[in-house]
Amino acid sequence: MVNYKDIESALVEVIKVTYSQDTKKYDKMGLIYVGYLKTMQHKRDPDDHCRYVAKQRAPNEEIYNERMADFKD
Repeated sequence: MVNYKDIESALVEVIKVTYSQDTKKYDKMGLIYVGYLKTMQHKRDPDDHCRYVAKQRAPNEEIYNERMADFKD
């Protein structure tokens, strides 16, 4: 099972790649992911917060599949 440490390390990698691109178009994306990381680190129970956010983003499998199909297009 994935815990918040795995998610935290993935966010750090995304932030590093984002800021290594040296273009302005990735600055907003980097700021958004830094915000996600800070919010997660400040929560009392980061694992619970990660589960809450995951349920908000994809409450069931059907919605998850629709959103993934949108990304593939």
